[in-house]
Amino acid sequence: MALENEIYLVETPPCSWCGLSDSLEVDARGYEAWTSGMLIQDAFPEMPKPKREQLKTGYHPKCWTEMFGLGE
Repeated sequence: MALENEIYLVETPPCSWCGLSDSLEVDARGYEAWTSGMLIQDAFPEMPKPKREQLKTGYHPKCWTEMFGLGE
């Protein structure tokens, strides 16, 4: 079980657009909750949506914008 305020360095999946993987610092408790089945937006409510997408799918925020534009 993670300690309060503990941070994990997590390698993201490779981005399907550019082929590179990356790593993100995430809250350890949120990561454990997410990998145990909690929805990513509930496990990391403070994390910006683009970073949650990167953690989940590997798409970098810049690559996502190149593929789909800025959106709303």
